[in-house]
Amino acid sequence: MVLRPHTCVCTSVYLQSEVGLSEGQEEIDEKGDEHIWGRHEVVEALESGQAVRRIYFSRQARGEEIERIKELARARKVRFDFFEVAKLSKVAGTRAHQDVVARLSPVRMASLDEILEQLPARATLVALDQVQNARNIGMCARTAAAAGAAALLLPARGGHPLNDEVVRASSGAAFRLPIVQSANLVRDLQLLKERGFWIYGLDAGGREDALRVQWPERRVLVAGNESKGLRPGVRKKVDALIKIPLYGGVESLNVAVALGIALYAGAQR
Repeated sequence: MVLRPHTCVCTSVYLQSEVGLSEGQEEIDEKGDEHIWGRHEVVEALESGQAVRRIYFSRQARGEEIERIKELARARKVRFDFFEVAKLSKVAGTRAHQDVVARLSPVRMASLDEILEQLPARATLVALDQVQNARNIGMCARTAAAAGAAALLLPARGGHPLNDEVVRASSGAAFRLPIVQSANLVRDLQLLKERGFWIYGLDAGGREDALRVQWPERRVLVAGNESKGLRPGVRKKVDALIKIPLYGGVESLNVAVALGIALYAGAQR
């Protein structure tokens, strides 16, 4: 059953394989997302490969199907949360949810392993490190698709959710570009390095000029948060920090604009 989105406050529990078990109060924005509820329905969604963004359990959820859902969620690195039945009913819009509700993404996700299996010898990937603005993410997705990038990596947490607002900002390009929801971007960047990719971080203080870089056959362009830039852990995985040369007293560019310049600079070489 498809439900209208709601907004609620819940207690979060993260997958141990993702960030370790932790709890805390946070505001969850469900705007633009769809939900399904019921134990069988959620199992079917996970097993069929639907893009499940998050799963909500009631604190009293028990039984074989609940454990099966948790097992599938861990395997697919889908975050799940626990909270009171009343709050779950508010998210679901019904009391007949059988202690579980799944939040769906409007865009089908791909796994990094799937992407790597299909990549040609020459390939460009794009990663966004906790970019917060939906329009920026959408514009980055559209630019990456137009420049021939093979995939876009988005962190599973910390950035703006991949919802219909992002899809609209991308003018539908989010449906054309394979998107990977990264449970641990630092770990995935390390994996890409081991697979022969060079990692380039966009940074206004970078030492290398993006227009003069000798781009390797396989590269990843990483763009950081609009105000904080790249996180320290991500910076440690970067092979080089590159910058866009600026003139006329301009100090910075929009993240999507900077990404676009760097992507097309690489495409020309």
